[in-house]
Amino acid sequence: MISRIATILVVIGAVIGVACVDMSAPKGAASISALQLPSPSVVVGDVMRDSTGAPANLSVIAYDANGGKITDLATQFFVTDTGAPATLDASGMLTGTKVGTVHVVGQIGALQTPVAAIPITVAPKLIARADTITRVDTVHASTDTTQHDFVPAAVKVSGDSGVGVVGFVVKFTLVHAPPTKSTSKAPAVFLADDQLNPSTVATTDASGQASRKVVVVGALLADTTLASLLSGKRDSAVVTAQTSYKGALISPSPIRIVIPIVATVKLP
Repeated sequence: MISRIATILVVIGAVIGVACVDMSAPKGAASISALQLPSPSVVVGDVMRDSTGAPANLSVIAYDANGGKITDLATQFFVTDTGAPATLDASGMLTGTKVGTVHVVGQIGALQTPVAAIPITVAPKLIARADTITRVDTVHASTDTTQHDFVPAAVKVSGDSGVGVVGFVVKFTLVHAPPTKSTSKAPAVFLADDQLNPSTVATTDASGQASRKVVVVGALLADTTLASLLSGKRDSAVVTAQTSYKGALISPSPIRIVIPIVATVKLP
């Protein structure tokens, strides 16, 4: 009788133990990121590299149901092209084999990333002001408080024989500009993207060109500066641009672009 009671108690204990395990939590990742690219492109005959020039793998970030990162799940990578211009190993290291575009998908468990199109390009050898912006552009500082003006500061990154280098990051820096009013919370002169949002980094397009707009808001210029411009004196915005490969600047980085600023008067 005592033996039977003991057996019953053991069974009840086991049931209680199982009941304490939360079986509702999902296994694996609840969601994943898009494919993480250390760089926008890969050079033919080389591997993918990060912003410092060090070799770097593709990756995917996994998240649990609460949005927390999961770091112990295996990631698979797949090239979707036939005759792709790159090879991809199991660790996510991409190697360029010929100029073109490779399409890659990452997968964790049953979840897949959107397809990422990665350019395979030539090695950069030169950075210069873009051919389409060879003249000296002028940006106008209007006294109209509702107006602003902008011109592009554009460069081209090229390889051997002037071939454009696709997918290289170019960093722009505004090294000189007329001063802003002391009461203004926003700068009178700044670098921006095509939507005129402040931005100092651009990626080269299919022709190897990259640009940022130099924006001047005349109403925000310091009063003495605007008065000086209106009296016929000139100031300028000075921008530098640079890019690198394998951790070394591409000659003659940084290049210097000078854009004159003149004043225009709002007519009644």
